[in-house]
Amino acid sequence: MTTFEPLSRRDLLRAGAGTGLMIGMGATGLITLGPVAEAVAETGRVLKVNTLAATAAINVPMQAALKAELARIAGFAAPEVRPTAKIPQIASEVIAGAADLGDADVASSLAAAEAGADIKIIGLSYNNTSQVVVVNADKTKSLEGIAQEGGTIAVNSIGDFMYVMLIGALIKRQIDPKKVNFIEMGSSGDRARALMAGRVDAVPMHIEQAAELATKGNYQILVRPWEEFGNWLSAVVMTTGKWLEPDANKAAAVAVLKAVLTSFRKANGDYGWYKEQVGLYASSKSLKEADDAFLKPVWQTLTTDIKAFPADMQTMTPDEFAKVLPVYKEAGALKGTLKLDGIIDRTYVDQAVKELG
Repeated sequence: MTTFEPLSRRDLLRAGAGTGLMIGMGATGLITLGPVAEAVAETGRVLKVNTLAATAAINVPMQAALKAELARIAGFAAPEVRPTAKIPQIASEVIAGAADLGDADVASSLAAAEAGADIKIIGLSYNNTSQVVVVNADKTKSLEGIAQEGGTIAVNSIGDFMYVMLIGALIKRQIDPKKVNFIEMGSSGDRARALMAGRVDAVPMHIEQAAELATKGNYQILVRPWEEFGNWLSAVVMTTGKWLEPDANKAAAVAVLKAVLTSFRKANGDYGWYKEQVGLYASSKSLKEADDAFLKPVWQTLTTDIKAFPADMQTMTPDEFAKVLPVYKEAGALKGTLKLDGIIDRTYVDQAVKELG
């Protein structure tokens, strides 16, 4: 059996035995199975995947991959998808061994790697970001204006990828970030309500949320990360090097990435498919029920402007990640000592591309 050969249920059990996963006889005389083997039902292995609690338009193909596409691959059932409210917790639980894989953010993953954690980034949850910075244009015209007034920007978490992006955008404009008050507000809905109430001056939100908010007043996009920095990598498929050691887990990594790539390709080429998946997996009721007049421009922005779903994950390279590191360093989120070649590993996505053709 080669390293990436698709594994049958029997192969998975053998691999489990070969890696000390306790396949033996219980007191009843029945076979008892260890951690990997217990997750193998007749329908296939059930992986544990930590992901975001909310599914925005850009997250839909990833969710479709996990909840529908993966189970179509021999040897795998739909995974146990574990929604996680706090973004940094996704990577933390994978590092701790509580989950097999994480649909995690770049900031937490790279910070953990720099601190010495056994991190392997093996794929993209999506490319770039669909989050933008929105203001009430009747009151706020620029980042310079926010800084001059000692204004407030609400972000999900201090140190997350949008916080870092905003620090970079301020520095790019020669604005001292210390002149802006950053506060944490985990829910995008709460951030939108705070902006509408005038309690904050700017908030990050997804493009579809910005489009919906624009119908309620003069709310405009002030900062688009892809215009500021090109490809603002923000979400990755990550695990640990130790988890990748058994052949069964190598095969599982390839299977997950095949599922994600299949979703990416469908999303790029078939608006009808994308719309159907939004109806199934989006968190927002208004997004689920959106008509073509609203949803199709969102899809076009994702697939054309943001290039959110690269067919071969071709942007997942150390060189691409290296482009954002200086901004993370300026923001104080990283020291800049990372050796990306040991963290960004295309082995599994390249095999997935090869198998998909």
